[in-house]
Amino acid sequence: MTNSEISNEPTDKPASDNNSLDKPASDSEPPDKPTPGLNFRSRLRARLQLIGGALASIAAIGAIAGGLVGYWSVWKTLRTDVFQEKQQTQREATARPDIIPRLSLVVLPFANFNNDPEQDYFADGITADLTTDLAQMPGAFVIGRGTAFTYKNKQIDFRTLGKDLGIRWAIQGAVRRNGDQIRVNVSLTDVASGRDIWSDRFDGDRTNVAALQDQITVRLARSLNIELIQAESRRSEMDRSKNPDAMDFTMRGWAKIYEPRSKTTIGQVKELFDNALRLDPDYVDAMIGKASCLTPPLNLLSGWSASVAEDNKTATNLVDRALSKSPANALAYVVKGETLRFGNPEEALRQYDAALEINPNFPSAYAGKGSALILAGRAREALSVTQLALRLSPRDPAAVAWRWTLCHAHLHLHDFQEAIEECRRTINMNSIYWFAHISLVSAYGATGQLEQAQLSLTELNKIRPDFTIQWYREFGYALSSNPQFRREIDDILDGLRKGGAREQ
Repeated sequence: MTNSEISNEPTDKPASDNNSLDKPASDSEPPDKPTPGLNFRSRLRARLQLIGGALASIAAIGAIAGGLVGYWSVWKTLRTDVFQEKQQTQREATARPDIIPRLSLVVLPFANFNNDPEQDYFADGITADLTTDLAQMPGAFVIGRGTAFTYKNKQIDFRTLGKDLGIRWAIQGAVRRNGDQIRVNVSLTDVASGRDIWSDRFDGDRTNVAALQDQITVRLARSLNIELIQAESRRSEMDRSKNPDAMDFTMRGWAKIYEPRSKTTIGQVKELFDNALRLDPDYVDAMIGKASCLTPPLNLLSGWSASVAEDNKTATNLVDRALSKSPANALAYVVKGETLRFGNPEEALRQYDAALEINPNFPSAYAGKGSALILAGRAREALSVTQLALRLSPRDPAAVAWRWTLCHAHLHLHDFQEAIEECRRTINMNSIYWFAHISLVSAYGATGQLEQAQLSLTELNKIRPDFTIQWYREFGYALSSNPQFRREIDDILDGLRKGGAREQ
C-alpha cells in the first residue's frame, strides 16, 4: 500500500469546538465542516501546548526503546549497497511534462468478478500492492494509487488517460475469489493505441497472495524489458503474515482507510488492524496501518483523538517495531515521518528521504517532505518536491492539501502573486479549505490589495468566525521552533494585520 492514502484528507482541519482535550470530537461533524464556537482557540491552544514539546521527546525515547539505531544501520547499508539513485525519472517528468517517460504507467483498479461489493477490498488490496511493487522498478514512473482509484468503475478512454496522466502504459486486471482459491487476470495496454500488448492469468490460494503478486510483478517487468533486482521488486518475507485471516483483516483495513474520513471510519480501521495484530502480533503491514491512524497530521485538528501525544507515542512504537523487522519498507518510513513532522521536521525529512530512496514514486512522501521543508525554514526547496507529488498523483484526494502547500511555500518566500494563484487553485478544488483563505488574506494584505483581502476575510469568517491572528501565531509556533520558519510566520501575521484580520 502507499501512504498517499494515509494523507488523503487535508491535514490542517479544526477540531470540533464542543470537545475538550479529554473527550474526542463527535462523529456527527465531518472534519472539513468545522462548527464555530467560543472555545475553539483555547482548546486547540491547550492541545498544541500539550503535544508541542512532547513530540520530539517521544521520538527520541521511541528511537532508543525501539532499536532504531539497529534498523537505521541496516537501512544505510541497504541504500549504499542495493538501492541506486532513482528519482531522476520523476524529476525529469515533472520538469518536462511534454516528455513522457518510457516506463510510465498506471495500475487501474482491478475489477471484482465476484459480484459481491463486500469483496471489493480484496481486489483493491491486490491493486495497491501491485502498484507499490511496480513503483520500485528501476526507471519506472508510476502514478499514485490515490489518482488511479478515481477511475474505479469508469469507462476508460486510453488515449485521454495517457494525455491526462502523462503515461505510456496502463495495467488492468480482474480478481475472482472462490473460497480460498483466487484467479487474477492481468493485461498491459499501450495507451497510445489502446491495444493490449500482454495478458496473462494467475491462479493461487488465499494463503499465499503475496507469491501470486510476485509472479504478476515479475512477468509484467519482463514484458516491459526490465530486469528486476530481487531486493527492489519483492517485499521482505517478514512483511507478510502466514495467517490468512490476519492478511484479510489488514486488506480490509487498508481498503477502508481510503474511504471518506470520519471518526467512525478511522475507528473501524483501527479495529481491523487490531484484529489482524491479535492474530499475528508481528504483521508489519498491520502495524504500519494502525500507526498511520494515530499520527499528529491526522489527529491534531480533527479532534478524533482523546490524546494526540499518547496516540503519537503508540504510533512511534508501532512503526519502530515495523522498521526493526522490515528496514526497507518505504511506507513505514513515511509514517515515521508523519510522527515527527510537527515538532521535529528535520528528522522527519530524513525519514521521507529514506522512503524515496526505496520508492521514488511515492506521492505522499514527496508531499510530506514538502510540508516538513517549510517547517524547517527551507520553503524554496518545498516547491519542487510538492510539484513532484502532484505530477505523480494529480487527482489524488489529498491533492488539495498539496496544492495549498505550494501556496504556503510561496507565501513564506514573499512570492505573493504565485501564492495567490496557488491559493485560488486550492479554493477551486475545495472552497472550504480554510487555510487557503488565511494565506490569501495575508498575501493580499502584504501587497496592498485590501479590497481583495476583505473579500477573502469574509469567506474565511464564514468558515472559521473565531479566527484571530493570535490563534494563528500560536498554531504556527507550536508546529516548529525553527527560527527561519517563525520569522516567516511573523511576516504572514503582518500580512493578516494589513488585510484586516482581528488580532484576538
